[in-house]
Amino acid sequence: MKHLKLSTAIISSACLLFFSACNDSTGNKTTKSDAKTSASSSNTAASYTNLTGSKENFSYTINGERVETAADVQNGGLFINEVSNDAASGMLKIEVTTKSSNVFVFQVANNGTTSIGKYQPSLSGFMDKKTIKASYMDGKINNNFYSDSVTVTITNISSSRVSGTFSGTFTQDKSHGNKTVTITDGSFNLPFIKS
Repeated sequence: MKHLKLSTAIISSACLLFFSACNDSTGNKTTKSDAKTSASSSNTAASYTNLTGSKENFSYTINGERVETAADVQNGGLFINEVSNDAASGMLKIEVTTKSSNVFVFQVANNGTTSIGKYQPSLSGFMDKKTIKASYMDGKINNNFYSDSVTVTITNISSSRVSGTFSGTFTQDKSHGNKTVTITDGSFNLPFIKS
C-alpha cells in the first residue's frame, strides 16, 4: 500500500511539473516564438533547417500528381529516415517518408547518374551496402514497388548534405497486383542523417 501511494505521488508530481512547463507563469499561451504568431500573413510555414540553413525537401510527380514535401515544423510533411554517404564504397543511401506515408529508398553511386534496372529484393542483397537499388512503398495501399527503370542523379554533395534528381518506373510485387507507377520530376535536397 505504501508503494502504491508513493507511485501515485510520483506520477502526480511528474504530471504537474509537465503541465506547468507547458504554460508560462502569466497564463499567456501566445508568445513571440509561437509558430502561429511568427508566420507571415501569407500563412508561410516555419521550416526546419539544419546547420547549413537550407530547407530539406523531397518532391516528385507520380502518375501525373505533383507531391511536394518538406521537413516542416507545422505540417511535418517529410521524415528523413536515413541519408548517408559511404565514401569508401562510393555509395549513397537515401530513405525518406513523405506526408502521404510513401517511403522511398535509393541506394546509388554518390556522384553522377546511376541507372537502376529491374530490382527485386533478396535476403543477401538486403543488407549489402553496395547493391544498387530503388524502391517505393505506397502508404495508401501499404505495398512495395521496385524499380523497373529508375535514374538518380546527384547534382551536389558536401560533407553535410546532398541534392539531386530522380525519375523512372516502379512495379508492384507480382503477388500484390503487378501495377506500375511512373515517377517524374523528382528532386531532393537533404542533410546527412544516419539511422
